[in-house]
Amino acid sequence: MLVHPSLRKIASDATCETQYGWMNNQENNNPCLLVAYVIAACVGDSWTQPVLPSGYNYDPPNGSTSTPCYCSWSCYNLMMACTFCQGSNDTGELLTWPYFIQNCSTSYTDVYFPSGYTLLANQSIPYWATIDPTTWQGQIWNYQQAYQYYQEVPSVSAVSTGSAVSSGSTGSHSSDLGAIVGGTVGGAALLLLLALGIYICKRRRYHRVRTTPVFDINKGTRPSWQMHNRQLSDQSTTSALQLNTVSPMTYYTGSTTQTIPSLDSSFPLTSFASGTDPNSYNTSGAQPHAPIPII
Repeated sequence: MLVHPSLRKIASDATCETQYGWMNNQENNNPCLLVAYVIAACVGDSWTQPVLPSGYNYDPPNGSTSTPCYCSWSCYNLMMACTFCQGSNDTGELLTWPYFIQNCSTSYTDVYFPSGYTLLANQSIPYWATIDPTTWQGQIWNYQQAYQYYQEVPSVSAVSTGSAVSSGSTGSHSSDLGAIVGGTVGGAALLLLLALGIYICKRRRYHRVRTTPVFDINKGTRPSWQMHNRQLSDQSTTSALQLNTVSPMTYYTGSTTQTIPSLDSSFPLTSFASGTDPNSYNTSGAQPHAPIPII
């Protein structure tokens, strides 16, 4: 049997058992009185939610009561909670969401409270009552699930006192949770990238400072360019010594003297002209020195 709420004022004589006090809103009103405020917002701020006798159900919206407020998520959730908290713990007395909205326009059933309406008397809607009913198990209000939502956000109200709620700001619980999770993950990723960038910069700087000089790598030897110069210098010294100790071999052919290069082929040839002092020599291309006269 269905119970018809009377259209008089915003009131309810229904009371909840003490263990369901967590269902109250911030103003400490139980879901039976609060659902009267939700419905009244669309019908001139006047509604009475009656006590539900055992074995009865509350009326779903019909042709005359199908309003954006009555067809909202919060109205369904609060009305089913009101049914449950009065001691009618038989879930058979609860209505499914598809059955509850069968006379509602589809434009009324996609928000927890309609845009352009306000709740009077500083009332607010608790968080668990803003959940999209399609997410309940079997699309029927679930006490255990509702209590879990209450534990997650026990003191946050979905509707601010006396303020209008637009459909753009009354997204589903899933949308709100997704935004929270997305923001958290994005912030964590940003911090991780920042820490990684700092680590890489410090490591590069460390390697640049700690790089061993070429002198140390060669274990005390000079760099390669210094070795090259030293070798050239050594060769020059060696060649000078060789020039003082090794004489080229010469053969007289009659009018001129032919010279065979010395064993050190890296130095220019030495030649002698006929009639000159064999102890004086010059490099190829240079003019021979004249003999110094003896006085």
